[in-house]
This record gives sequence, structure tokens and C-alpha cells, in this order.
Amino acid sequence: MKKDLLINSSGFVLNLLEKILDANIEIKGIENIPKDNPRIFVANHFTRTEAMLVPYALYDITGKKVGVIADDSLFKTYFGDFLSQIGAMKKSNPCRNSIIVGDLVTGCKDWMIFPEGRMVKAKDISREDNHYCVKIDGACQRVHTGSAFFALTSQLLREDYFNEKIKNLKKFQRKYFIKECREIQEKETMIVPINISYSNLRTGKNFLIDMAEKFLQDIGKHFKEELEIEGNIVLNSKITIQILRPISTRRVIQDLYDKEENHTKIINANRYQLTHHFMTKIYESLTVNFDHIFVLTLFLYPKKRVSKEHFKRIVYLVANAIKTNCLLYDEDLEKRIIQLVSYEKFEPFEDVLALAIKDHIVEETNDEYIIHKKTLLNSYTHHTIRLKNILRVILNEILIIDKVNDIVKELVSKSPEVINTKLLELLKIEEIYEYENDYLKFTTQKVKPRNIGMPFSFEKKESDVCVITLHGFSSAPKEVLQMSKFIHEQGFNVYAPRLKGHGTNPKDLKETTWQDWYLSLSRAVTIATLKYKKVYIIGFSTGGLLALLSTKKCYIEFAGIVCINAALHLNDIRMKTVLPAVSMWNDVVSAFNAHELVKEYVDNNAENPDINYDRHYVQSIEQLNALMKKTQKNLPKILSPILIIQAKNDPVVNPSSAYEIYDSIKSKRKNIIMLDLDNHVIVKGENTQQLYKEIHKFLLKT
Repeated sequence: MKKDLLINSSGFVLNLLEKILDANIEIKGIENIPKDNPRIFVANHFTRTEAMLVPYALYDITGKKVGVIADDSLFKTYFGDFLSQIGAMKKSNPCRNSIIVGDLVTGCKDWMIFPEGRMVKAKDISREDNHYCVKIDGACQRVHTGSAFFALTSQLLREDYFNEKIKNLKKFQRKYFIKECREIQEKETMIVPINISYSNLRTGKNFLIDMAEKFLQDIGKHFKEELEIEGNIVLNSKITIQILRPISTRRVIQDLYDKEENHTKIINANRYQLTHHFMTKIYESLTVNFDHIFVLTLFLYPKKRVSKEHFKRIVYLVANAIKTNCLLYDEDLEKRIIQLVSYEKFEPFEDVLALAIKDHIVEETNDEYIIHKKTLLNSYTHHTIRLKNILRVILNEILIIDKVNDIVKELVSKSPEVINTKLLELLKIEEIYEYENDYLKFTTQKVKPRNIGMPFSFEKKESDVCVITLHGFSSAPKEVLQMSKFIHEQGFNVYAPRLKGHGTNPKDLKETTWQDWYLSLSRAVTIATLKYKKVYIIGFSTGGLLALLSTKKCYIEFAGIVCINAALHLNDIRMKTVLPAVSMWNDVVSAFNAHELVKEYVDNNAENPDINYDRHYVQSIEQLNALMKKTQKNLPKILSPILIIQAKNDPVVNPSSAYEIYDSIKSKRKNIIMLDLDNHVIVKGENTQQLYKEIHKFLLKT
């Protein structure tokens, strides 16, 4: 279906269009497209490529071409053939209105209109009474009502036709280019609003500029600006096309039509209000992304200087509030955002911060961000704003969403103490909600008792030290309960989080990655540091690996780690031979399409079957292997105080792991203790006295 829209194009344009049409596009709300009705799509307009990209995407979904009105100048370029193929029409076509209405009356072709009338490069939109105003270089232009006119006119003519009110059918057919063989569509014309959102809007040279400079003699500075912005959108951004619930034209006109009012009166009575209605839906259906949250928080923060930690915590709370208030948001907001407040780099934040620093909107000191709002609010000109101040463009887009502004205003007004309390409460809720949600997935299957996987803590009011105790692979927090009670009895606060995928059903672990386990620890670290001045991590087995990896976090509360039987190398014959054999078997049978013979797991005869899972899925072990390799690479970067404890005859973990950790880390204070034990789970049971004694000594000395 797609390829027939790319015919008759030169090699350059074909290459260009394939880049455009292979962009990172996410289409939501496809179910809102009426199946058989004539449709007029209405959308916001930020880039020139929207006139090609969106009709193309809609055609791919519906199988029906979508006409679009394009500036005459575009038909003189290499894009002319393609625009004609997708059903575009020159803006100057004298029969334009009649052709569009005729297509909607018959339903032979859909249309897409940009009511803003032109590209709104600054995204500067304001409400003026009962209409929207597009601001371009200081001038205010009302959003056009032509799309409402086309939709209402087509429905009125349809009603006239089926109510036999058209006196001269031949004249009617000629005026609207309706051939005798084309029937009038009985179903009403539907208006379908669309919001087009972009995440990661950035500037800089790109493939499209390089191609244009190579093949075109004079591309002009305005066209070059568009290629720079739109090229980066196509190549580097995510485009979200949010299709919204359709609007019935029959309902709009019905009352006045029944009263036999004339068409002009009916259209004029409804076109402005209808346009305002669907444009409100479009603007308020913005897909909120991280850049929006970052720049709006900068803009609304009441002071010039803000602590880095405080600012990040506000941003985290804003992102969460947007999700919980059922606003449309980029799902990337949910991916690893805990890193924003867990003392390490969160790439979306670092990326937009770098842009703000480059454009002199933010200055960075050791502990603070200095905000230059005048620079942020510099509008430049219509043709330069996107290149010189893209964050202002992003700000303009989010400023019109009242709910988001209210959320940010409320949070930036709070003191650091209040923000910290709110964040702590939220993270605790998130932890329990995650566990309960995962647990509910498996209530119809074999699942561990709820208390096995539930995170727990023991408080000591007189202490400002917290010890995080981490369980091992395919286990649960209850595994470290005995050890946690001992530590608490020695006068410490203790907190045992659950690593995602654990404490429910083996299939839960199958569906997680080692990064998910690490993020569980990241949340736990943040919770602990929000409450206590000093934090230790004691990790058993896989928990030991995660504890080692967590030393890359930059938080002053960190005091040291204890890793117990850290699983850097395995002895377990099932892990070393059986599972690789299973993986090879699966590869072989899959190659012959014998998928029913694939083996997903091997049985696990655990030391503590009441806590541990009874099977290991291949995917889970692969994730464990990936974590071991990641931790191994990170060892030379470790400088923190560390105690390494290893059972000499551990049947699961090779004792060489402990020596490798000790030799590889660069900590000034490090110690290794080999215990004369022959089991793996040494954190519980009868022979724990020496282990607990060594842990207590370490905690007292650091």
C-alpha cells in the first residue's frame, strides 16, 4: 500500500521521502477513526512535513487517500509528484472548496485541514474570548474556520439530497464535481481532531540538509531552517499522532436544519463555536514529554537559583502528577525516571539540561542551577525561533495546558522539606503498588504467600543510619528477614526492598531485566536517603552484585557496602551446563519452526523452597549473566568502603568471585572474609553467628 505513493519521484526525493516516512511515529487512538463515514481530519501545524507524513500515515491505516491543501510553491519543487500522489491540492485552485465539499458528500476521499492556516513555528497560541489566536511576529491571527465550513456544508447538502430538497440535481453535481456514477454517502461527515506532538526537538545539521545542499542549487535560508528542524524531527525525534474522538456534524446542525433555516445561517451560527471546540480538544491533547516538564518547571520556579537536588525532585513529582491525573503523556516518562532522583544520570534530563546550558538559559554550579528567564522568553522571529530558542517553542506549547501549569505551580511553591516528604510518600506508595500489581497478575496461578515478597522495614527512632538489605536471585525480601532483625537489634534502621519480578511467580521474573532489579534498588536508595543521614547496602548473592553496581551513584549519605556470596562466577552445574544446553536446543528447534518443542525453563531445587522459585526461566538466567558482566566491568570504578564475605564451599557461587572483587576494586578500605561454610544461603539459618558478627563490626567502624 505504501509504495504506490512513492512512484514517479526522482532518486533524491525518493531517498528523502523514505527518511520522512520511516520516522519514529507513534499513532494512538486509531479506534477513534469512524470506519465508513466521510472524514475531515483537523490538526495543529508545526512542520511542513506534516502535510505529507500525516495523510500518508492515515492512508496506511484506512486505505483511503487523504487530501491536503498545500502551498503552490511546494508543487514547483521535487515534492510535487509525491504531493499529487497523496491527493494534495494547490492552495490557489479556484475550485478548491467545491472539490473538497464534493469529496466529503460522496465520501470518495477524506481531507485533512490545518485550521491554524500556516506553520506555527513558535507554537505561540493564546485564547481570545471564544477563539484561539495564532501569534506570529507579534501579530495575532485567528484560527481559521474553513474546516468547519467544509464539514457543515457537506452534511447540509447530504441532508438536502436525502430529503429531496435539491431542485437542480445536474447543477448540484457539476458544482461539486460529483459524477453521476458516484453515489452520495448516507453516513454523516465526521470531524476527527488530531494532535501532533514531538519529543526531543533539537537543532543541528542532519541528513536532509546535506542532501538538499548536494542536489539543490539554492535552498534559501527559510527552507534551510525548515530542513534543519524537520530533518532532526524525522531522524531523531519521536512523533506522536493522537487521534481524538470524532465530532458529529449532524448533531451540530440538526436543530436549525429541522427549523428549515438556510445554509448560511446554520453555518455561521456554528462554525466559530465548532472550530473553538475541536481546537480546544487538539491543544489540550498534547502528549506531554520530559522536555515540557523540564522547561515549564524552569519557567514557573519562583526564584533565580535552585538546588540541583530540589529541582530534580520537583520534576519527578510533576511527571508523576501528570500520569496520575490521566493527562496524555509520552510513555518514555515511565522508563527509568527513578534515576532522576537516585543520584545518577537520567539521560532525558541531561540532554535537555545541556540544551538549556548551550542556549544560556541555565548556568550550572556545583550545587545549583541559575535560571535566566529573560533568555528563555526571547521569541526572536518566526523564521529563527526554532533554531535560536527551541525551549521557548516547547514552553509555548505546554503553557496552554492549564492542568499541567496548575500542577507545576503548586509544586514549585513548596519548600524543600515539603517536597522531600511528598517524594518519600510517593516512592513508598510506588513500591507497594508495584508489588501488589505484580502479585495480582498471578493470583489465578501458583503464587507465593503475600508476606514472602512484601518489602519491610524496622525503625529505630534514635538512629539516623539505615541499612538496606538485598535478597538474591529468584528469592524475596523474606530471605534477609533474619539478618535484618539482627542488624535492627544492634541499633540500626533496616529496610529490605523487593527486586522487581521476585516474590510472586517465576513467570514474573521471566518478564523482567537486570535493569529492572537495579531500578528497584535505586528507588530503595532514594527512600533511605530521604529519611536518614547515613546509608549502607548489604547485598546477598545477586543483591551483592546490585550493591556493587550501586556505588556509581553520587550521594553523600552512602557509607559502604557488604556483599555476601556475590554471584560474579557460578558453580551451579544447572547454570553452567544445563541452561546453555537448553538455549542451544531452543535455537535448533526454532530454526526448524518447531516452536512447540522450545524449553522455557529448568527446575530449581532451592535451599529454601518456601521463599525461592521452583524453576529458572532461560530469559531470567540470561539477565543474571548480563548483570554479572556489567558488574565485572564496573569493579575498577569502585572506591567505597567494602566488606566482601564468601562461603568457602558455596555450591552456587565460585569463591573466586570474592577474590576478583577484592583485587579489582580501588577502595582504600576493603576487606575479604572467607567463612568455612558449605551452603549458599548463609544469611539465614543456624550458622550465621560469624557472618553477623563481621557485618556488625563493619557497620560500627564506618
